[in-house]
Amino acid sequence: MTNKTKVKIELDEYYHNCGDGCCTTYGTVTTVNGKQLDCHNQDVGTILEQVLTELGYEPEIIETYYND
Repeated sequence: MTNKTKVKIELDEYYHNCGDGCCTTYGTVTTVNGKQLDCHNQDVGTILEQVLTELGYEPEIIETYYND
């Protein structure tokens, strides 16, 4: 049986419109093992990079976008 290290990752998304509707802010606050990471982002690549870096890895994230 292999011992696995447990990691707790929290993804807290937020979305806010200002009172007159002209401004919108949104993002995802990422927390790893109780430590909130600096960059609040919706981008999956950025979130993955932050989490892996926090866990001691040197990630190389390759993202591909397809557009019709």
